[in-house]
Amino acid sequence: MHTSSEPPAYQSMASAPSTPAKKHDKYYYDDGNLVIRTSDAILFRLWDEKPSSDENPLVLEDVSSADFERLLWVLFPPILGQCQANSFPDWSAILSLATKFGVSDVRDLAIKELGKLPLEPVDKISLQQTYTIDKKWAADAFVALCTRAPALEVDEGKKLGIEMTVQVAAAREKLDKWGRKKPEEVKKVVTEVWGVAVEST
Repeated sequence: MHTSSEPPAYQSMASAPSTPAKKHDKYYYDDGNLVIRTSDAILFRLWDEKPSSDENPLVLEDVSSADFERLLWVLFPPILGQCQANSFPDWSAILSLATKFGVSDVRDLAIKELGKLPLEPVDKISLQQTYTIDKKWAADAFVALCTRAPALEVDEGKKLGIEMTVQVAAAREKLDKWGRKKPEEVKKVVTEVWGVAVEST
């Protein structure tokens, strides 16, 4: 999937670190004019209206070559319309960089593909919070946390943050009174607490 003829908005130019860099074995195109160096000293050579060189590359100090390559899987697929990303680490990395660089259509694709994966409810809500995704995307996760038997564990609460943890506890408390196994009551509470309309299954 190509988003456009222009690459995403990268970070500003920085002086290349002294550590010797290595060319990426796939994404260093000889006819490219934009050289990008990732945090682990790997060089990518792509195309842009504002060129850079091996000696003065565009430096992404907090982006690994593995994650940047994942983003390029989408931007420069070997076969148009196909992408080799197929896992949570793949698509979460793509979502992170697409959000960081402002590539909205790649971000939308990553959100869509992550929604197809069997994510743990806490992980899905954490993604929704981190990347400001529409809460409707995580509606099934809200329902799952409200209807499961055990309360949130400490590590789950840390991942969700104080505000979300309190909201989950409040929703569960209401359902203790109204009926956790009653679908209509669950939908009512989820809508009341998070403003999410839950679709009937």
